[in-house]
Amino acid sequence: MGHSSVRLKVRRRKVANLAAQSRQHTVRNNTIKTAENIPAKADWPEQKHPQHKSMMKAHMEWIYNKETHKTDKVHVASTFPTKKYVDIQKSLWKNIGKAAKMEAYAQDKLKKWEKKHPKPCPDDDLFKDEMIPAWEAEKEQALIHFRDFVVSMFDKLPLSGRFKQSDSKYVEKPVAEIKDINGDGHRVNELDKNSKLLKKAQEITDKTHAKHINLVSTNLKDHKRKKGRVLLPKAA
Repeated sequence: MGHSSVRLKVRRRKVANLAAQSRQHTVRNNTIKTAENIPAKADWPEQKHPQHKSMMKAHMEWIYNKETHKTDKVHVASTFPTKKYVDIQKSLWKNIGKAAKMEAYAQDKLKKWEKKHPKPCPDDDLFKDEMIPAWEAEKEQALIHFRDFVVSMFDKLPLSGRFKQSDSKYVEKPVAEIKDINGDGHRVNELDKNSKLLKKAQEITDKTHAKHINLVSTNLKDHKRKKGRVLLPKAA
C-alpha cells in the first residue's frame, strides 16, 4: 500500500472525527430528543398582517383641470393611493363629458407621437425657420388623424329610419347605432358597396324593413352629424 492511500485514509478519519464532535455540540441539528434539547413552546400572540394585493408603483392618472377645462395624464407620486383619492379621480373622469374624454385620448396619443418624433431643433436654433414649420405641420396632421381615430372608436354612428304613416305623412325615428371600426364614418358619402360600414347599415335596414313594412329608407349620419347616406331596403 502506498503512502498516498495511507494519507487519504488518515484524512478521512480526521474529517469524520471532526464531524462527530461538531454534531455532539450542535443543538439545531441534534435529532435525539432529550429533556434538555426540546425547546419549550413559546406563547407568541397570533397576529395577521394583511398585505396589499398588488404592489402598485408610481403610476399615471387622468387629472381634470377646472381652469383650462382639459384633462391631462400626469405622474402621481404616491405609491399607494388611497381609495378616496381614486374615487375622486374616477368621479372627475366620469363627469367631464364624452367630448372632453375623446380629446384627452387624442392628446395622449399626440404626446406619444412627440416622443417618437421629437422637435428637430430648439426654438433658438439658427435654422429653426426651415425645420420647425415642417415639423409643426406634420404634428397637426398627426393630431387630426388621432382625433378621427378616437372619434371612430368611441362615437357610434346614428342610423335613422323614415317611416310612412299615411299618403302624405312620414315620421323619422332612430333605428340603431353602428360602431365605426375602421374610420369610414368620416366619409359616408364616398364609400363603395364593399364597405363594412355600409354592409352593416344595409343589413340593419333590411331587418328593420322585414319587421316594419312601412320603412321607406334609412339615413346613416357621419360623425359630425352634417352629412348622411340614404339606404333603401333591398325588398323595396
